[in-house]
Amino acid sequence: MNAAWIIEMGKEGARNLLRHKLRSILTLLGVVFGVSAVISILGIGEGAQRTVLKEIAGLGLNNIIVDSVQPSAVSLTQQSSSRGRTILRYGLTEKDVVQIRTVLPSASISVAHLVKQKVFYGSDRVDATVLGVAPEYFGLFRTEVIAGVGLADMHNRDGLRVAVLTEPAANAIPALGGIVGKFIRIGQHNLEVIGVIRMPTQRGAGTIYMPFSTAKRLYGTTTIKGESGSMEFTSVELGQAVINLADESQVAGAAEVIQRTLKENHDNADYSLVVPLDLLESKQKTQRILNLVLMVIAGISLLVGGIGIMNIMLAIVAERIPEIGVRRAIGASQQDILWQFLVETVVLSTAGGVIGCLVGFVAVPLASVWTGWPGMITPGAVVVSLAVSWLVGVTFGIAPAFRAARLDPVECLRHE
Repeated sequence: MNAAWIIEMGKEGARNLLRHKLRSILTLLGVVFGVSAVISILGIGEGAQRTVLKEIAGLGLNNIIVDSVQPSAVSLTQQSSSRGRTILRYGLTEKDVVQIRTVLPSASISVAHLVKQKVFYGSDRVDATVLGVAPEYFGLFRTEVIAGVGLADMHNRDGLRVAVLTEPAANAIPALGGIVGKFIRIGQHNLEVIGVIRMPTQRGAGTIYMPFSTAKRLYGTTTIKGESGSMEFTSVELGQAVINLADESQVAGAAEVIQRTLKENHDNADYSLVVPLDLLESKQKTQRILNLVLMVIAGISLLVGGIGIMNIMLAIVAERIPEIGVRRAIGASQQDILWQFLVETVVLSTAGGVIGCLVGFVAVPLASVWTGWPGMITPGAVVVSLAVSWLVGVTFGIAPAFRAARLDPVECLRHE
């Protein structure tokens, strides 16, 4: 057996299959659908995984992010019940940060001031979270300035009335010529937008950042809301704290320490703790399970295609019994007959694999448009798909080939 013999057998197998084009095409469809499904699943899965991992990694795998969250039932401190005034206190406090710094002296902590005020551009309401931060806050995340400039030390030092917007927040504002250089109103104060940034965030809506000193000076820690003659005061000392560890191996232990510290200080669940490293591992596990399930579904499609190949090859063997008898009569061995039909099966499945790959190349970009996830076809996916299609041909073609090889030459010649 040499390369020339294999090539000749392949040509002969292709010629035999082309004698019945419609039957061969219908047999190919099962393999085509199965392989295209494998290519599509691997392509979309890889693209989705890389996108998710990039976003999570952008949050900083060395970071632990703690946000203030208003619980469903907060403890109320009545300041003046006769005058209808109440104060709601919840969220992170300076005391929390001091204690975290004490138990984690090697960690660096950056805090953010939550500004609970409505945001307007002209008369248009803007749905966005407003945070006051120091410039070093952005160094803890993967941040890119895409327009204007970012916050600098002088903005915080001088308490300037400036703001930078994340891309979602900027896109939500109908500002002709871009939002940079325009003014937005936060509460009762106007701030100039000096830049637009792209950065990952665990918050759903867009975010507006201003200097920490500006936020504290203009808005303080207490928000006043008046309804139906009553006054409600909300007090949140800190909106967010980002704890950055020197090494990823320290994150798990530090998260447990922070969780214990916060539980001691807070009776209510008025904070949320996000560990990007844990989130990354969880997403990876979920993606692996999803890919496995989808691959099983694609495997079922290939199994159906393989059964179709076996069925059609058994029919071909039955049709060509006289031909088998003639070949055996002129000197062909059982091994020759075995290889003849096995090669035809492999040619059929390989052709289906190649066509399936081509269909997958088209399907992945279309699926990317529909799902919004960037598809990514890797060489490994192509190799796996072609190898699987070839394996299907060998697995489901071996039985018909053995049946053909074991036929009695005399009985074959007598067959009508």
